[in-house]
Amino acid sequence: MNENLFDIEALSLRCRSEQSKSYIAEATLCYRAGAYRAAIVSTWISVVFDLIDKIRELAVSGDAAARDLESQFQTYVDQINDGNQQGVAKALEFEREILDVCRDKLRFFDQQQLVDIYRLREDRHRCAHPSFQQVGLPYKPSAEQARLHIRNAVVHVLAQPPVQGKAALAGIKNLVASEYFPKDVEKAILQLKKSGLENPTDSLINSTIDALVFGYLTPEDDLYEKLQVVPALNALYELYPGHFEARIGVQLSKAVRDVEDDRVFFALYLVVCVNRAWNLIDQPSKNKIELVVKEMSYEEFALAAEALRGVTQLRPVVEAHVQNFNLDQLAGIIGTKGFEIVFKERAIELLAASRSWDRTNAIFNKVVFPIFANLQVEDVTKIIKLCSEHGADLPGAHGFGLFVQKVRDTGLVPNDVLNPLLVENRGEYLVLQQERT
Repeated sequence: MNENLFDIEALSLRCRSEQSKSYIAEATLCYRAGAYRAAIVSTWISVVFDLIDKIRELAVSGDAAARDLESQFQTYVDQINDGNQQGVAKALEFEREILDVCRDKLRFFDQQQLVDIYRLREDRHRCAHPSFQQVGLPYKPSAEQARLHIRNAVVHVLAQPPVQGKAALAGIKNLVASEYFPKDVEKAILQLKKSGLENPTDSLINSTIDALVFGYLTPEDDLYEKLQVVPALNALYELYPGHFEARIGVQLSKAVRDVEDDRVFFALYLVVCVNRAWNLIDQPSKNKIELVVKEMSYEEFALAAEALRGVTQLRPVVEAHVQNFNLDQLAGIIGTKGFEIVFKERAIELLAASRSWDRTNAIFNKVVFPIFANLQVEDVTKIIKLCSEHGADLPGAHGFGLFVQKVRDTGLVPNDVLNPLLVENRGEYLVLQQERT
């Protein structure tokens, strides 16, 4: 959100609950009235009450640390209600320590957020206590200070859900590790937003990226080799592209560099499948990925083929790899989009080396007919000339006859061009057949 000087009320709309909005409302009124000391004191009160509400929410949901804190606080409240002054002292101590407690036990804040809230607490003390900068002059905060504290209170506390840090990260990991996590990115976005990533802290975004990347590569992790990690990462890219790009390149480079050789393919898979990853990793990692592509097995290539087509820089390595595929291997990936040209070239090479009708028929059926729509006039010419230029055993093969008929039927090559070409390359019998029909 663009937080201009005039839209302080709009900040309150970011509060996650009606209680949070009511807590900050008094601070906003004080700010508008020019009562900046009162605005800062009210802002601190709103933070404390909101944190206590979050502790109670987590306690109800079963969080052990939150239950202990909620029980402790309730004891102080009961003592105060009974007139026990010890309860007042303990409640004040609870207030003084609440920021550190929420950081250490509940992981609500990262360090920078905590610094911002510490500043609010310190300014609250200067505003609420009878301290003086000079004789006879009370502390006078500026409008900008008051507004900044209100902004930080909303963004770091009141707008945040009660689950952050370790608990939130554990929930996100469990969600993605589930076999029912969607493979579609748009649906993954909806799932992640509901899991606590709708308005997360920067540290939670970074921690989630780290957990997904390294969990995918760690055998003992619940996310190990789970394909749904990829749509989860791509969903994070759509949600928070700035944070994502700043983090993913560094972490994937580290993953590629440090991963064991028996799992390096899975690091490659992340690099080629995750949005912007190739452009963001460092050059040594790119060099290593190129070597992995050169050495990958056919099964690994088949798994990553769809993603590999999106990395332009890897195309020369990929195309060189495809030239080593045999007929059955090529047939297994012939439908993969993006590699039509290299598949076509490899199919023609296989035909050129054919020395039997059975082999010729198999090549036409398995790899030529499936990509027929991608053939050009020069490809047809090249195939027909294979028998005379390379000794390919095409004439007489049933597959070759079907191929020529498809060329006629589609009009890919006009008959006045096709027939002389066949005659010149031992295919005159197909011309005679055509004339008889």
